[in-house]
Amino acid sequence: MKLRSGNKSDEKHSKGSQTNGSIQNNVKRKQMSKVEETKQSPLQQWMIFFLKSLWLLFLFTYVTIPVTVKLYPWIMMRGAFLNNVRWPPFVDLTSPETFGLDATINTYVKTNDDVTVGVWHMLPPKLRKEGIIEEQYFSDSLSDGTPIILYLHGNGGTRGGWHRVQLYKVLQSMYHVITLDYRGYGDSTGVPTEEGVVYDAVFLYKSIKRRSKDSPVFIWGHSLGSGVASKVAKVLCEDECPVGVVLESPFNNLRSAAANHPLTRPFFLLPRSIFNYVFLDAIEYCGVYFDSGTNLQSVNSPLLILHARDDKIVPFHLGEKLYQAALKNRVDTSSVTFREFDGEHNYGHKHIHKAPQLPSIIQNFVAKCTKK
Repeated sequence: MKLRSGNKSDEKHSKGSQTNGSIQNNVKRKQMSKVEETKQSPLQQWMIFFLKSLWLLFLFTYVTIPVTVKLYPWIMMRGAFLNNVRWPPFVDLTSPETFGLDATINTYVKTNDDVTVGVWHMLPPKLRKEGIIEEQYFSDSLSDGTPIILYLHGNGGTRGGWHRVQLYKVLQSMYHVITLDYRGYGDSTGVPTEEGVVYDAVFLYKSIKRRSKDSPVFIWGHSLGSGVASKVAKVLCEDECPVGVVLESPFNNLRSAAANHPLTRPFFLLPRSIFNYVFLDAIEYCGVYFDSGTNLQSVNSPLLILHARDDKIVPFHLGEKLYQAALKNRVDTSSVTFREFDGEHNYGHKHIHKAPQLPSIIQNFVAKCTKK
């Protein structure tokens, strides 16, 4: 019995030794693995970090973002309007003089759907007066016969954006200039939609017309504002077309503009059908089209299109497509003029105001439109 008992004890001791040995081996392996990791050169470690980061970026760009946009299509509508993107972020729109504008008044217009829209009215040189100018004087001056330009800005920012102010100064040297922040922009109330911003512009245009009497009123739209201007002109032509329309850096429709925008180019590795389904269909799902090419086929007003060849935001070829679309249904094709600006001038998307020939181009167009 004692011998038997002694054998079992030896067996247990042997098994325990084996177990301890395997544990020690595992520990040694882990330690060796850590040692091998620490032996990696800085270049190898950097490459591993880079590849991991690249993989995460790929997943975020081509999985997370598309899925999020498809689930929440309003993201694309916000991207189209960018009304919450303001630079500089804190500006006092009630004081146009702080933007370098002379003889300019800030006022507000309340639309029939209870939206308050911020407006600037700039007087031409011949109507300026010394000292404080009363608001009534601005209103009465609209009927003096000087042409009036209603400027409709693009997405992002406010009516006080730097490049916009520079264009105002060019136009103000010749004419009345009136501009607004659509609903949801600047200090205007409300939330922007296609129908809403068009309504704001139509409402202001009709308000100007009631006071301008025989003074000609032109519509000028830049970038997204060209889409607004085109639809405004279509709406007005149901009654009486505006005397003339100027479209600066325009697109043929928002779908094409979004497909060619720099912010959507990283997603071009997606199959085209998926890209369209996720991003472009999301914009139209929210009721935002700005189909200028179609809208202008219902407009008979003289049309001037201005586009720089080096425009990286709205490519030049979209302006050409709009020009071709605008010619359809026109009896007099000479009423549509396309003025291009060479890329060597670096006017890009926002700086056609720098073109020295711009004042004469506008004066010739106004004279053509108002010729009796």
